[in-house]
Amino acid sequence: MESIIIAEVLEKSGKVHERIKLTQFPAVLGRGYDSDLIMSDEFVSAHHVRITQDDAGEFILTDLDTENGSYLLPKMRPVKTLTLGADTLLRLGHTLVRLRRPDYAIAPPNIDTLARNRFAFFFTSGVTLAFLALLMLSMLALNAYQSSAQQMKLSKLVLEILEIAALAPVWAGLWAILSRVFAHHAAYISHAVIACLAIIGFFITDTLVEYYAFGFSAQMSADILFHLLFGLLAFAVLYGHLRFATLLVPKQAGIVAFATAAALVALSGFTTYVQGLDFNDTLPYPPELKPSQFRVVAEKSLDDFIRAAEKLPRDLQQHD
Repeated sequence: MESIIIAEVLEKSGKVHERIKLTQFPAVLGRGYDSDLIMSDEFVSAHHVRITQDDAGEFILTDLDTENGSYLLPKMRPVKTLTLGADTLLRLGHTLVRLRRPDYAIAPPNIDTLARNRFAFFFTSGVTLAFLALLMLSMLALNAYQSSAQQMKLSKLVLEILEIAALAPVWAGLWAILSRVFAHHAAYISHAVIACLAIIGFFITDTLVEYYAFGFSAQMSADILFHLLFGLLAFAVLYGHLRFATLLVPKQAGIVAFATAAALVALSGFTTYVQGLDFNDTLPYPPELKPSQFRVVAEKSLDDFIRAAEKLPRDLQQHD
């Protein structure tokens, strides 16, 4: 049997903090500087445990009469002497130590679905970013122009566009920092592409909902539709960011994105509901006019409108 033991110091999350190969035996694990594995845990003794190899090639771990003892996990069984198997997890002081032999069978590697995805090039291309940025600016300019009832100066139009467009590079920069921390690469172009898609998607969603409310005279259902579409958009955007910014597998990224998007929709819906409780004498007319060709529900005639207006006071009196 090969005379090697791999000692791993684990974080509380189970992630490996330090890993070394022990090739000379006996080997000592402890806080002392003459130990083979030096541990920075005040609850670990200077010489905490010793690993020896017997004539049969088996590795034997022995607690060196320490103050805080050694424990075999997961049952926290105190040990004085222990024959090491292929995988042994111990608690020494407040530190988790895993001892493995070279013949330990490791799990197969995770499949990098992001790298194999045929659409990955779309999110990493500078050409894609330039095209989407131009499309975003064009849509913002069109929206600003249509929303204005007066002739707008070019400088004011540009300033209004940049106020919204500036969100994309800032948003992408924040995600790039998170990517650098958690995934060890910035992926700024990818996050900028997603940010541009988010702004474009929000613009399209808002426009579609406005035309739906206008065409069917259904503002209440339009508000519900907006929140649903907003939730789907938030889920897609968050999922894309998490795939580039973290090492989460698709399922984990999907769960986190779904939970966050659901919370945002719930918060937005609750805010809208609370605001609706306050009395407001302003009628909810749409801010922009729409072409009459988009009307789906037949309009009321003038006579129907007058009859409805005359009936309204009587209805209000009945509810008093």
